[in-house]
Amino acid sequence: MRWLGYFIIWTLGITVVGAVLGSVVFPVAGLFFETERSASEMSVFGIKTLGFYFGIWAPGTALVLTVKKAYEANKTDSADA
Repeated sequence: MRWLGYFIIWTLGITVVGAVLGSVVFPVAGLFFETERSASEMSVFGIKTLGFYFGIWAPGTALVLTVKKAYEANKTDSADA
C-alpha cells in the first residue's frame, strides 16, 4: 500500500507542477508575443494545456520513480539481512 501512495503522490505532484507552470508561463508568453487574450484567459489556457501535458507524462514518470524507490528499498533490506 505504501508504493501505491508514493505513485499517487508523484502523479498528482507532477500534474500540479505542470498546471502551476502553465499559469505562470502562458501569461508571460502572451505579453511577450502581444496576444489579444487577457492575462487571466492565458493563465486558464496555460493551466489546461500544461496540466494536460504534464498529466500525460506523470503516470509513466511516477511508475519509474516508484519502481526505482522500491528497488532501492529492497536492495538495502537485502544488504542488511
